[in-house]
Parts: sequence; structure tokens; C-alpha cells
Amino acid sequence: MKVTKTDMMLAALSMALLGVSFHFGMLLYGGIAVYLIMGGAFFAHIMSIRSRIERSLPTYGTVTGFATESRGKQVFPVVEFTTEVGEEITATSLLADTEERYLAGAEEMLCYDPRDPQFFYFAGQEDKLTRGYFRFLVFGGVIAVALFITAQILK
Repeated sequence: MKVTKTDMMLAALSMALLGVSFHFGMLLYGGIAVYLIMGGAFFAHIMSIRSRIERSLPTYGTVTGFATESRGKQVFPVVEFTTEVGEEITATSLLADTEERYLAGAEEMLCYDPRDPQFFYFAGQEDKLTRGYFRFLVFGGVIAVALFITAQILK
């Protein structure tokens, strides 16, 4: 997903919070607060993505090629499709992969957001749009709780 100004502000707030909590000898609590802030932001991202998925429309698109990130270790399928109102769209997938899973020229079922047709996903891959956020919430939550319990025991 795109990094927004809100994400950047949350990152700056998190760094400031860690600095202040370190200054006052409460770094652990600052870390837990950062987890809660980021967890809230990630939850908001999940809800936004789910909303887009709910209003998405199915169509067929043609894989025209692949874009690569700067280091070339991940590829992003590029597709062309027509919206329900007849608009021709060429868009790059938000989901990266380590290999080209689709053949160039292949026609694939995808779903797009009619409000923002650049947001699309391949049918059956909805869970991949939020998987990273869920992992952070679960694993980060386990770590935050473990650190909190440890801090209470060591008091």
C-alpha cells in the first residue's frame, strides 16, 4: 500500500514518543504505546481495504508485463482492463511477488474499486491485501504483552 502523510506523521510521533519515554526511563512503556498507535493505524488500513474489497467489481484483465522494485527482487504484475463505464485502465498490482506467477498476455479475473480503478487485486487474493497488517497485530501484540508482563515481574 501507499505510504500516506498520516503514516509519516504516525512514524514521527512514534519516534518522538520513544525518545521521550527513553528520557524518562520508561522505554518499555513507550514501545508498548508505539505498538498501540501502529496497531490502530494498521486496523484503520485493514478496514479501509475491506471497504474497497466490498465495493469492488469483477472484470477480466490482461497481464501486459511486470514492474520491478529498485532492487529487482520483487515483481508487480501490470494489467490492462476495462471498467464497467468503459474506461481503459493500465495499473500495477499493489501486491509484490518474488516470481512472475502470471504469463504476459494471459487473461485473468480481477476485481477493482470503481472509485479508484488503479486499486485492483486478482480474484481469490483478497487476503493478501491485509495479511501483513494482521501479522503485525498478532505478533506485535504477543511481544507487547510479553514485554509488559516482564516489566511487571521485574518491578
